[in-house]
Amino acid sequence: MNRKNSNIRTAFFVLAAVLAVSAWIVQAEESGQNEQARPHFFQPGQGYEQEPEYKFSGVIRKLPASGMAGVWVIDDRLILVTSMTNITEEKAKVAVGATIDVRGVLQRTDFVATKIEVTGSGKK
Repeated sequence: MNRKNSNIRTAFFVLAAVLAVSAWIVQAEESGQNEQARPHFFQPGQGYEQEPEYKFSGVIRKLPASGMAGVWVIDDRLILVTSMTNITEEKAKVAVGATIDVRGVLQRTDFVATKIEVTGSGKK
């Protein structure tokens, strides 16, 4: 009986430690201590259906050093733009500070943009 109580006590302390670390991580993210860009906010779909397409709007924070293809930072999201990404610049040009609408899919852990529409220049 004493061994059973010891196992229960150990399991309780492990659970308490996991909960404490989880609460610390959530608090750090909410307080802005984790300022690194996140890969994406989306979760892949379930089953064998066609990959879902996600969409969001944001502000361009960083562009690749040369050309359009590469990793863009939109707000705090890392977005992979390829040569296959359809980029529309009818309302404004691609530039840091411009507002955009993004459509894309998840491929493993990467968010790959399928369409980007520049909606505003960001300059006033």
